[in-house]
Amino acid sequence: MLEKYRILDTPEEEAFDGIVRLATQLCGTPVGMITLIASDRQWFKARVGLDRRETPLEESICVHALPAPSLLVIPDMALDPRTRKNPVVTGEAAMRFYAAAPLRTASGLGLGTLCVIDREPRNGGLTVAQEGVMRSLGEQVMALMEARRALRSQEESAARLQASEAFLRSVLAASPDCIKVLDLNGRLTFMNEPGRCLMGIDDFATVAGAEWHRFWTGPYEAKAQAAVAMARAGGVGRFEGWADTLGGVPKYWDVTVSPIKGVDGRLERILAVSRDRTLAYEAARRQEALTSLGERLRELAQPDEVAVQAAQAAVWALRLTRAAYGAVDASGSVITFHQDCARPGQPSVVGTHRYADYGRYVEDLRRGKTVAIADVRTDPRTASNLQALGRYGIGALVNVPAMADGRLVGVLCLHDVVPHAWTEEEVAFAQAVAERARLALGRIAAEEQQQLRTREVSHRFKNLLAIIQAIATQTMRSADDLSTASEVLAGRLAALGKSQDLLLDGEIGSSPILDVVKGALNLHTEATRFDVSGPDVRIGGKVTLSLSLMLHELATNAIKYGALSNGVGGVAISWGIHGAGGATSLRLTWRESGGPPVVAPSRKGFGSRLIERGLAGQIGGVVELSYAPTGLVFSVEAPLAAFQVES
Repeated sequence: MLEKYRILDTPEEEAFDGIVRLATQLCGTPVGMITLIASDRQWFKARVGLDRRETPLEESICVHALPAPSLLVIPDMALDPRTRKNPVVTGEAAMRFYAAAPLRTASGLGLGTLCVIDREPRNGGLTVAQEGVMRSLGEQVMALMEARRALRSQEESAARLQASEAFLRSVLAASPDCIKVLDLNGRLTFMNEPGRCLMGIDDFATVAGAEWHRFWTGPYEAKAQAAVAMARAGGVGRFEGWADTLGGVPKYWDVTVSPIKGVDGRLERILAVSRDRTLAYEAARRQEALTSLGERLRELAQPDEVAVQAAQAAVWALRLTRAAYGAVDASGSVITFHQDCARPGQPSVVGTHRYADYGRYVEDLRRGKTVAIADVRTDPRTASNLQALGRYGIGALVNVPAMADGRLVGVLCLHDVVPHAWTEEEVAFAQAVAERARLALGRIAAEEQQQLRTREVSHRFKNLLAIIQAIATQTMRSADDLSTASEVLAGRLAALGKSQDLLLDGEIGSSPILDVVKGALNLHTEATRFDVSGPDVRIGGKVTLSLSLMLHELATNAIKYGALSNGVGGVAISWGIHGAGGATSLRLTWRESGGPPVVAPSRKGFGSRLIERGLAGQIGGVVELSYAPTGLVFSVEAPLAAFQVES
């Protein structure tokens, strides 16, 4: 049957050569052939990357493709039992990957193949688009063979050639890549339709004849010129880089530039294939930022450093104008930024801000919902706050909440100066950054709490003898006889021991606040020296220990320096509930009187810091400490819900 086509041992023909070149270029292989299987040999009508014109049948891989219904793809011929012992696979210039489209007559008889071969295995085989191209090009080879057989006239040959050109253009139109043909000076002579869509080019005439390297900027222009020079010299140039579309949208491209040779082997034109890799590049950039951020956060010990690193990671990965991580107050309405990361020339947001000044979306944040606004001018949540947003050049924003025990405690804020259509991947990245920052801040807080507990234990032991001495002195002062004094003193010292065990073990459960207050005070001095009052309120186990520690410290200081250091002074402890609904707060006050004149200390020791920060830091409260001449006054106020957290 093959003899009827009278094609064996004919000279090279550009129509066939062009198909093989196109197949190898689109499939990215160094070797390609149109193989015809005769009774005693296989002969190559067209070939790329191979010097031999024919081989014996025993060396033929293509004979295995003839029975294939569509395509034969062998990812690794060294592993396939049909081919692993073939000299083509085992020889010095070993071939590994093979893909072929059978060449069949209308009656189904196989004549040969259009095949592409690589010296490296490809576990993934061909892409769906490449498989389609191979099938189409195989059909085109058969069409050309049929044309040679049936049509001899110049007119019919010209018509077939014209059809072939149209077909090749249709193949190019099916590719997702931006495929361009350049003249030898690097000027555009052709661009496929998908490429024009990617580049935002409505009419190719507007860019025809333009120097291709001018589409690239910065260091990538020189890379484009070098790739063209490589192709002009007969090689293949490759590079990756950024180039804007005509609409100014930056895209990251993977580019291959190769020569197009004529029938005589001389260079005629240059093929440039650019694949849009923007999404993959940006994904890799975001992953790199997260990995690097995680490594840096493990080494940090200060909350402000965590905020800076999180902001820098977001600005770098998403190419933003600004990012900042801020702490939210107990009301969930005010955010404070101690640091931010902003591009040069952009204003800083460091300071305290009310959310109500910048839009109507804080309720979403309180519920733990991320807020993404692509254009502050058109979004109803921010459209009426453009003046405040404009002061900081905010055209688009993302706010990611950080929650702790169901309460909004921090927000990662991302800003862009222009409208920004935030993608799901970008929002997910921002959430991942915020979560890493939250975990790092939690770790730092836990470490600080552990350090505080360790120092508190040391502090307690230092004060223990002073407390025992004060208890003994006041017991002896009020006792009628030595026996009574001994009994009372023994009981108080036993209570002191139990309190120390409780404080060190941290095993205090949820209790009425009155029981906690009395339990913390009854071991220090006579009950008549304290005036305790307030409504019946239960506080959670998480807060009970901190409150006991604070009252214990206040009482110790009162015994050593304040109203309880003499025989007549006293302390009033009171608490009350203020507000209603979600704004309900609890205020507890310690007020001393009747003691020696009060003088503010010249410096704050550990005990004073424990009083001011211990409980207040845990519940997000506000502390007031006054050294009035008549007696020390201390108060702490925080949301009632914070006092009632169980764990």
